[in-house]
Amino acid sequence: INRFATSQYMLNMDDLAESRQVDPEKYSKGLLLRTLSIAPVNDDIVTLGASAADSILTNDGKEAIDMVIVATESSVDQSKAAATCIHNLLGIQPFARSIEMKEACYSATAALDYARLHVEKHPESKVLVIASDIARYGAHTSGEPTQGAGSIAMLISQDPQILLLNDNFVAQNTRHLWTSGVLIIQQRLMSMVFYSTKQYLDMLKTTWAEFQKTL
Repeated sequence: INRFATSQYMLNMDDLAESRQVDPEKYSKGLLLRTLSIAPVNDDIVTLGASAADSILTNDGKEAIDMVIVATESSVDQSKAAATCIHNLLGIQPFARSIEMKEACYSATAALDYARLHVEKHPESKVLVIASDIARYGAHTSGEPTQGAGSIAMLISQDPQILLLNDNFVAQNTRHLWTSGVLIIQQRLMSMVFYSTKQYLDMLKTTWAEFQKTL
């Protein structure tokens, strides 16, 4: 079961294009965007995540959930997991593990895999996985048209209704994975962004070459 949530405020990309004096098709065709979701000051990843999860949970479901995982790059607290806040807002039974995971573009996938392994070991369990982020970039920057806010909540159980996760990943062939300490996106209190296309392409070519050796 899953559910999306986003902000109630939207910015039309044509209006942004007119304001920035650029061709609207740069956004509509180049980025495939029509609107941006703009989060007000009283919205954060906790409220977005709780909103996404609320409608898919029943009282029985809240009793069965024994793990809550929030995947995000927009942490509201550097020590307390946002999952504990969402756990409390939703009224999930107290004997549940609540954790937060962070890794650009991957933490939600890692959270799903972790949840799957947990449910395989404990078939009676349910795991609530939430991906929630708010991206804010400076006005007139290259990142400005890519910002937005949104969340998705997924309830992982032994008998899925929407998606079945399998084991196609071959653990022994890990040479198509690569970790590098190169700074490609930097976020501070006021988000600063730096993209390096060359780094993405170099990592793609390197991992593809290593993966071909396993075929």
